Amino acid sequence: MTTQDIKSAVPRAAADLVGRVPDLEQALAHFHHYLAPDTAINLSVAENVLLYHHSMKKVLDNIRLIPERYIQYTPSAGTPELRHQVTDLLTKALGAEVKADHVYGVAGVSSALECIAFALKGRNPVGPSLKDGDEVLIPAPYWQGFNWSFEERPKLKCIPVKLPTKGTGRYRLTLALIKEAYEARKKAGRAPRLLVLTNPHNPLGVNYSRELLDEIYGWALSHTDLHIISDEIYCHSQLDSGTTKFTSAVALNAYRKHANRIHVVWGFAKDFGLSGFRTGFVLSENEAVRRTMLGDKDPAQATHPLPWFSPFDSLKTFTIQYLLSAPANGKDSELYTTYAMREYRKLLSTSFEKTKAALNAAQIEYVHQPGDNAAQFFWLDLSKYLGRRPDHSHQVTADLPVLGPRGLDPDEEWLFQYLAAKPTEVTLLPGGVMHNPAPGFFRLCFTARQPEEVVDAVKRVATALGKLK
Repeated sequence: MTTQDIKSAVPRAAADLVGRVPDLEQALAHFHHYLAPDTAINLSVAENVLLYHHSMKKVLDNIRLIPERYIQYTPSAGTPELRHQVTDLLTKALGAEVKADHVYGVAGVSSALECIAFALKGRNPVGPSLKDGDEVLIPAPYWQGFNWSFEERPKLKCIPVKLPTKGTGRYRLTLALIKEAYEARKKAGRAPRLLVLTNPHNPLGVNYSRELLDEIYGWALSHTDLHIISDEIYCHSQLDSGTTKFTSAVALNAYRKHANRIHVVWGFAKDFGLSGFRTGFVLSENEAVRRTMLGDKDPAQATHPLPWFSPFDSLKTFTIQYLLSAPANGKDSELYTTYAMREYRKLLSTSFEKTKAALNAAQIEYVHQPGDNAAQFFWLDLSKYLGRRPDHSHQVTADLPVLGPRGLDPDEEWLFQYLAAKPTEVTLLPGGVMHNPAPGFFRLCFTARQPEEVVDAVKRVATALGKLK
């Protein structure tokens, strides 16, 4: 096959790939990489480009030659050196001491979640073992990847805890909402076994207060047999204007009493902008999780390390260990990671403020209370545009056949396609993908492009919305 043959074959193969992927967020990532014009702006995918040209490129440019030992097998859950380095990073980030014996590497947070689920389906997980069909409570809207992580292979079932979309408690999680959902499922004979909290939240961006977390963890761990998974992948994504401090699960009093039923996941994809590296970590003191991640030669149930099938491979290990040990500026300076996360907060806050100003100027509504964190998102409320159409006939689906339909509310689907098509060419993630209880909401990731491009995208969206009658 000639080079020209390969070039001509790539778009066809890419279109086939995009059309097959059931997750719209991933389909959009592939679409923009291979098929979208250069003029299109993708703000739908949760990615972070802010650090790369600011400082990370300089660090990665210093990687010259991969030592021989890193082309050989390494432990699939991470080398001891890597696990100690990540332990130091997480101890600073999470505000409580973390031990390397409880930290396990894996190829991405999706794999980390899946590994925990399989571990809790094994022997002696603390409480009854999970079984096929057991339910997972997740406040909604939520990252749709939880469905793939828990349902595809572990065969669990995700149950949305629907947050209110109107009124004074709009999009506010409470213990009462979780208890109500739990009791309803229990009454139906399906008492949930897992509770998943994302803190900071995706897509709402908020930090959960320590008081709320104490209430939820206190009830769940004392009055039910629930295990709790805390997804803290955005823990460094904190605004200067935020007044509700990030509180990790490992910093709660409940963790000291019930550590073997609390599991934390984190990775380098979001805060450090290394989504393509697929680097995730499980933090758990549960012995069943330890057996699953490291293996067990016990004749009663010999277990091969599950990360073998989604490993923290040797090339990841070499790159991340280098990143974690690199100085910021010269031999005796502070670690790059310490410097980067301090600078990232400034970059993040600047991008947030510029995007907020653009949204306000365009009179585009969004869900955000003063003092709340935003992580990397604006949760746009475009519900008033549902059912509206431009004066002229406007066929939008013809331009983007590989992206639809996706089983969304028809008016939400149309609005998504309308904004993604020419001349606007801006993609936002529809709330229906994230199990939002009401149509018309969209996630905008303001770290997916540089601030100037995000502002330009907001202006394009405002122009397009202005044509709807």
